[in-house]
Amino acid sequence: MEPVKLVGENLRAARTRRGLSLSEVARQAGIGKGTLSELEAGNRNPTLETLYALAAVLGLPLGRLLAAEPEPRDGGALLVHRSAGPEISGHAADVELLDSVDDGRTRLEVYRLHVRAGTRYTSPAHHPRVIEQLHVHTGTLVTGPESDPQTLGPGDYIRFDATVPHVYEAPDDATTATLVMRYPA
Repeated sequence: MEPVKLVGENLRAARTRRGLSLSEVARQAGIGKGTLSELEAGNRNPTLETLYALAAVLGLPLGRLLAAEPEPRDGGALLVHRSAGPEISGHAADVELLDSVDDGRTRLEVYRLHVRAGTRYTSPAHHPRVIEQLHVHTGTLVTGPESDPQTLGPGDYIRFDATVPHVYEAPDDATTATLVMRYPA
């Protein structure tokens, strides 16, 4: 199934399960009702910022909107080829969901993150007990809580509480990193 169609189905299913109207979800997410209707129908590509807003309103991890749960291959291994996962673009960054694992206590989502040179994105606070972990591969990344961001270079790693507004900034060159989102189950 096309990623945009799968996102639409996941949005509609999550909204319906929660008993929320199209108008209510759109209002809370700060988007137009027509936009949400088009997203749910699979007729419009969502931005990263829009999906984060919708995930927050629906009380879901972002990955629950992006794709069906991946199935391990024979032998229990999961192989994800470059550009095989759903990729969502925003004004400053692109993410590609590589994997998600839920053991009943914790849900982990693993993303490939690309932040464009000279851009900054401030993410709103996530739900309680959400932790973000980033490992930078290329470039310089300014990230962490908006009140105390840290500068990371290739090989650097950071873990922070994502229940406060936090930033992703590539001040000079484009940056690539692995992002792990850790949610309580």
